[in-house]
Amino acid sequence: MPPGQREYLSGLRCADGKAPAFNRQGSVGIAHDGHVVDAYAVTCASGKSVVIHMDMYHAGYRENRPVEGFTLVSGD
Repeated sequence: MPPGQREYLSGLRCADGKAPAFNRQGSVGIAHDGHVVDAYAVTCASGKSVVIHMDMYHAGYRENRPVEGFTLVSGD
């Protein structure tokens, strides 16, 4: 759900070790499993910018891999 999306995005780190800014762009379609897919613009201070697509409807699943070019820290 949305808190899980924000938790994941808040854990991303840019190459400089700092957290990127992120902004939900909206729902962008339906995944193969029928779930809604959201797009988030993620931007580092360096200017690196990517769009991450996320399906928030997988109860109990926690992504533990960073998006390419980023690292991921955990609040655990």
